[in-house]
Amino acid sequence: MYKVALLGRTNVGKSSLFNRLIGRRQAIVEDTPGVTRDRHYAILDSEGKRILLIDTGGFFGEEQGLEAQIAQQVRFAVEEADLLLWVVDASVGLVPADEEFGVWLRRHRSPYQPLWLIVNKADNPLRAQVALEFHRLGVEPIYTVSAATGHGIPTLKEALFTHAKTPAEPLRDYPRFALIGRPNVGKSSLLNALLQAPRAIVSDIPGTTRDSLYELTEWNQRQFYWVDTAGLRRKSKIPALSLERYAALRSLEALTIADVVLLVIDATEALTAQDMTLLRRAEELGRGMVLLLNKSDLLKQAERERLLSWAQAKVRPLDPVPILLVSALTGRGVEEIPAAAFQVYDAGRQELTTRQLNDFLLPILRQYPHPLTGSVQPSVRFIQQVGTSPPRFLLRVRHADKLRQAYLHFVEKQIRKIFPFAGWRLQFQLREAE
Repeated sequence: MYKVALLGRTNVGKSSLFNRLIGRRQAIVEDTPGVTRDRHYAILDSEGKRILLIDTGGFFGEEQGLEAQIAQQVRFAVEEADLLLWVVDASVGLVPADEEFGVWLRRHRSPYQPLWLIVNKADNPLRAQVALEFHRLGVEPIYTVSAATGHGIPTLKEALFTHAKTPAEPLRDYPRFALIGRPNVGKSSLLNALLQAPRAIVSDIPGTTRDSLYELTEWNQRQFYWVDTAGLRRKSKIPALSLERYAALRSLEALTIADVVLLVIDATEALTAQDMTLLRRAEELGRGMVLLLNKSDLLKQAERERLLSWAQAKVRPLDPVPILLVSALTGRGVEEIPAAAFQVYDAGRQELTTRQLNDFLLPILRQYPHPLTGSVQPSVRFIQQVGTSPPRFLLRVRHADKLRQAYLHFVEKQIRKIFPFAGWRLQFQLREAE
């Protein structure tokens, strides 16, 4: 996938620009310099082209401590990006920190790597005039934009997609199934068992896998990618300025672009807090989910049954979600994994007609109305599916601001009676009924 990185000194509006380009608030935005420390990823889509957009921390300089860590993340972004967007601030003009960053960038950037200058906060004619002084940096082309107002954003997006090339790997037309989990739970061993070949390095030492591994394969005449990733520990336990920090960020990138996430769990340890964190992260990103309880050959039958029941209770909001007892060592359950991944992938692409939804749901919702909230009674008047992968639904509701979350869960259960959407968390958008 074509990668575009936003770079620059602190407080020039990179995260605001990132949010404006992707059309939602994903990166944290504050006036305090240094809010963004690690990289953030998001995908831009347009007419069959996809761009992976990377937001980076504001560059302080290569000092010690936090500043050095942020500089390292900026270096990683420069190394992996196909196009660099250097963001500067029209509200203050050209400052020495911009020129210092330019010196650093020339030192770390490939001479063949495209570099564009983005003059942000150019939201009035005076600031647009100030933008002319940035020509001194010797970078072209220059785009004047305003993340706050949207000025110049359509032109910039059009230029990005015109410039983006179709990557050779991974092919965007094939599904991507990412094996995610804590270190040493057996992800690489599972990949080798699935491929029936020693494709990934396997070791008892946590952190052996450092980069995401894409392996094109086929199941039932359907081509797809297995994606093996580095083990993810809690961020507080990952040493700063380490290869593990880089590997973790690449794993999170793989999670961002995956179609279905296969969370690999050590069956002998069951679900840990970090397993639940990864589960919720995949859920927040709107990814389909399969749970693989690896090393299940080490459990007795009664223990397996208890583990399955416990895991099902933990992932109830995604119910039904495929949960497989597998063993990379013995091959137990491995042949079921591709079928489960495609079951979730296909479920995420399912579209229910508006007539199906309303003919089935509205009589039930009239029979079981929302309880009174004070003197008003919220009611769902119309529902339609407005998106897939993840499944998204628009509800037109009287007194939408009073609708309780518990009643929304009730609506979700009724939708799943029409189609279960296995492995997906349904997303809802409420709009006031006329």
